[in-house]
Amino acid sequence: MLLYKKGKSPYFFAFTLFILSALYGLLIRWNFVFPIELFVYKNFLQSHSHVAFLGWGYISIITLISQCYLTEYEKRNKVFKTSLAIVMITVVLMLFSFPIGGYKVFSIVLLAVFGITSYVVAYMLLKDLKGIGIDVKLIKYGIYYYLLSSLATWFLAVVLVTQGKTDLYYNTVYFYLHFLYNGFFVFTLFGLLFKIFKKNNISINYNFQYNFFIYLNIACIPAYALSVLWSKVASIFYVVGFVASFLQLISLIFLFKIIKSVFIQLKWNTISKLLLMFGLIAYSLKIVMQVFSSFPYFVEKSLALKPFLIIGYLHLFTLGFMSVMLLLILKEFGKIQLKSSFSKIGVFVFLTGILITELLFFIQGFGIIIGVGVFQNYNMYLLIFSGFIVIGLIFIYFNQFKNRVT
Repeated sequence: MLLYKKGKSPYFFAFTLFILSALYGLLIRWNFVFPIELFVYKNFLQSHSHVAFLGWGYISIITLISQCYLTEYEKRNKVFKTSLAIVMITVVLMLFSFPIGGYKVFSIVLLAVFGITSYVVAYMLLKDLKGIGIDVKLIKYGIYYYLLSSLATWFLAVVLVTQGKTDLYYNTVYFYLHFLYNGFFVFTLFGLLFKIFKKNNISINYNFQYNFFIYLNIACIPAYALSVLWSKVASIFYVVGFVASFLQLISLIFLFKIIKSVFIQLKWNTISKLLLMFGLIAYSLKIVMQVFSSFPYFVEKSLALKPFLIIGYLHLFTLGFMSVMLLLILKEFGKIQLKSSFSKIGVFVFLTGILITELLFFIQGFGIIIGVGVFQNYNMYLLIFSGFIVIGLIFIYFNQFKNRVT
């Protein structure tokens, strides 16, 4: 049987889940153009999103943290290894449970098992994470925010049973997403990126790193206010949301200073620099959009144009920032190879797909706002360039097989 080189298997597993999630997304787009009988949009959407951020995102990041910061003895701990295995199995089962049965008993049980097991993983990582660098602080707080986000999953069941799908139900969902996305993913990804800079002996002003961490951290909890502005809330929520988004903007300024310093010293190839810049531009746009989202006018328009602006924002984060940064980090830690022409073509096709689908989302949305109208064959274009994303990933994926051993 063919096995991957030691230490790479979890990443290929996560990457496989990413491609399968992307294929589900492509199937959803296909259904908009060529409707499929008996296709349940919500069920496939649930599987697409859960597998993307719990399979591709969570598993990749947790494995990277363990391999970068834990000793060999700690990594071999049976409880830790068993917990990771359970997490992987539950995510694979979600690939089938959501499309077949939707958000019902089996899927809920899987999410509960995942949640409980992830607490064991979080405990062991926090117990064993050592160091005082900003990278360690970012990763620790990322895990704290994951634990905070997970509280919503338990509360959600209570709200659903007692009140149904009220405003409280949706605001609980947004609580989970906010602290998962803007907490866990943002903090851990930047922590791992800073770890790479440290590994490459790149000198960075400590105050820049510290201020980036502090402003980002202070902003994280109050920034949840931005997620509830869609419901009828008091004006104070708009004020809190604006202050939080402004603090994030300040953290972004310090991030720019860090990257400017890093770029002078970097000896990366073109692909690595391209991935870094693409991911950082996507992240910067996310921050800017959050500033605008603290104003009632933009909240109202975003809600009215949810299929374009809000979906565009979510894809900007998960694809443009999270996935691109993960590819970069995996490459720089030697977990995937992007050296061949085949894989480089894959990267360019993947990024082109992200760029054009994002342009389609936002041009369509803003076009409606200013009364220009809509694209003809909008869904067809979205289907075609969503296909670019999948094709690019497949190119990158199959290029890795030349690195296998027997």
